[in-house]
Amino acid sequence: MTWRRIAIYYALGIALGGYFFLVEWDPARDKPIPTPSRVVTQSRFLPVSREDVSELELRRDGATVTCRREGERWIVIEPAGAKVASDLITSFVENLTPEREVQIIETAAKDLSLYGLDQPSATVTVKGRNMLATVLLGGPNPTGTAIYARKENSLQVVLLGTSVSYYEDLIFEAAGFKRK
Repeated sequence: MTWRRIAIYYALGIALGGYFFLVEWDPARDKPIPTPSRVVTQSRFLPVSREDVSELELRRDGATVTCRREGERWIVIEPAGAKVASDLITSFVENLTPEREVQIIETAAKDLSLYGLDQPSATVTVKGRNMLATVLLGGPNPTGTAIYARKENSLQVVLLGTSVSYYEDLIFEAAGFKRK
């Protein structure tokens, strides 16, 4: 490359940059704000705090794991003799009952198959102080960052973090059940 060619490139760069700053650039112009194609609202999913959950029953593929809180620890009641770490169940409860609000994807879903909720991958019954709720876990969202879920007697579909299904898998594996 010659010095002449380098000088021409610099001259073109200065000319184009000058054109942009003198003609095209308007710092006072409002920046366009992208609007989402779908409005997603936030809500609390389960009306119970983590500390108030006293019993869990997880069901999938015909297998059931039932856990009960005794003080600060969790014990597995069914299947008898299963060795599931208490911290694993605690992590599952923390991810199922988030303190933050969850995203509501659809308030009255007509076609639950879109979310994998027509045949849920797992069902979780949560028992707590003055509360009993059954949560249906569906498939992952398109980006794979969350899973669809809904309460049994509701058509409202929400997103929960993938950690819920991750810990669910770990609990079933520790109890001796493999996914079919």
